[in-house]
Amino acid sequence: MKTTLDLPDPLMRRVKIRAVTEGRKLKDLIAELLDHGLHARELPSAAEDESPYFINEKTGSPVIRSRRTPGFVPLTEKEAKHLINLAQEEEDLGSAGLHR
Repeated sequence: MKTTLDLPDPLMRRVKIRAVTEGRKLKDLIAELLDHGLHARELPSAAEDESPYFINEKTGSPVIRSRRTPGFVPLTEKEAKHLINLAQEEEDLGSAGLHR
C-alpha cells in the first residue's frame, strides 16, 4: 500500500542513514520500525491506590505510569522529589547487594 507521510527532516535523515548503514531498502526498514513500535509492550496504568513510579528491572531506570491516559504526564515538585528518592533507594540497595 502506498502512503504519504509528512515526517520531520531530522527523523528521516536518521532513518535513511540507518537504512544505508544496514544495507536495506528504506521502505523495508520503515515497515519494520512501525511494526516493532506497534508490538512494543505497553505499560499498564497505575491504580489510584498504587504509586505510579517503579524501577525498570532491565535498565534500573525509574518509570512513571499514567493514572489515566498514556503519554506525557507533567510532574509536580513533590512527585519529582518522590521519584528521585525512589531512585536513590534503589541505588543504595544495589550498592549493598540487595534488591526489592
